[in-house]
Order: sequence, then structure tokens, then C-alpha cells
Amino acid sequence: MKQPVTRDRNNESEIIMMDMSEVLYIQTEDGAVVFHTSNGRVYPLVPSLSMYAKHTESMGFRKLDRTNLVNMKKLKAFDEKRGLVYFDEAAHTERPSAIVAFMNMGKLKEMIKFWIDRNVK
Repeated sequence: MKQPVTRDRNNESEIIMMDMSEVLYIQTEDGAVVFHTSNGRVYPLVPSLSMYAKHTESMGFRKLDRTNLVNMKKLKAFDEKRGLVYFDEAAHTERPSAIVAFMNMGKLKEMIKFWIDRNVK
């Protein structure tokens, strides 16, 4: 079984897909799970939005609200009044959408429009 791990406890370094057969033993240290291998210790990826934000930014993901990360390369429409982005050109309430934080709307609006223009062409 493959397990995503990093070399640091905070999961900030590169993600490595490690085969669990490489693990010599597993223990906890200060509340964190640590896999010990013949090449040293590694830490399992702890899924959180902020951890994914760090590792997916280079792929085009941006945090548009505290509850989401949006693949900006997939955006097709933006409803500023409702604070929603859509992944189809026909923005409709029954289509997949993601929330844009109203508090950050001014800061995010131009970036969202840039990506939509780029994606729709």
C-alpha cells in the first residue's frame, strides 16, 4: 500500500508516495505519527485544507473561501452578486459551484476574471 508522506512534521516539504512495506516501525512523538524507515523518519500526510493549499498552488488551486480550494484552471463563470464561481459557462444553481468569500471579493475579483477569460478562450 502506498502512503503519502513528507520528511517534516508540518507536511510542508515535498510529498512522497512511500510503500508501507518500507516501514520498520510506527510510533507517536508529541502527538504526531512517525513512520521510521531505513532512510530515516517520515510523516504521514495529515489532510487539511491549508496543507493542500501549499501543495496544490503550483497546479492552479487557490483558496477563495475558508472552506474551499478551487482549481482556477476549471473556472468558466462568476456570479459576483451571489459570490459563486462555476465550472460551466452557463452559471446555474444546479451546476457545481464554489463560494467566494465576500470579505475578500474585492481582492479576488480581478484574479477570478483573469482565470475565466483565460479558460473560456
